Amino acid sequence: MFRNTTKVRYKAGKPKPTRAVVKHPYKVHVWGGFCSKGTVGFHMFTGIMDGERYRNILTENLFQQANNMLGNTWTFQQDNDPKHKAKLTTALLQDRCPHLLDWPSSSPDLNPIENLWAIMKTRVEKRVSAVIQQKKSVTQEIFMSIIEGEWNNINVELCLKLVKSMRRRLELVIESKGHTIEY
Repeated sequence: MFRNTTKVRYKAGKPKPTRAVVKHPYKVHVWGGFCSKGTVGFHMFTGIMDGERYRNILTENLFQQANNMLGNTWTFQQDNDPKHKAKLTTALLQDRCPHLLDWPSSSPDLNPIENLWAIMKTRVEKRVSAVIQQKKSVTQEIFMSIIEGEWNNINVELCLKLVKSMRRRLELVIESKGHTIEY
């Protein structure tokens, strides 16, 4: 629920600011996709992700939504997680995706969904902090509701900006000869 990445400025010689740390945060997994026209599919769960669950998520949350939004011209991109590369998953994607983008291993700075997840985490943290500051408890149901609400608040302009960033990302990776870039 809380990443330890918040930057805080404070005066030298003063005590470092502290914030409450959740002792047992809820663990929630979120799958979502987006394109230049907005978000495509959303699924949240608390269990363990395996190949079967991943295929169900794609079947229930991607294929029809992407086809409705983009026709049969869309390209699906995912990383090389073993669940994504399993034989049954590969067969499903070859059958249901108009195009599947071959993706290099270990390339998080190329993947704009990572930027979207970072934005989501920041927004969710702010909303959760606001609830805590009101001296209210954050149940798992409230936490999941906040996550879904923030996903629903993602606008088309943000999605388009992230999609358009791909050209520059690729140029920077080429310029850096495949080394990490700042995205």
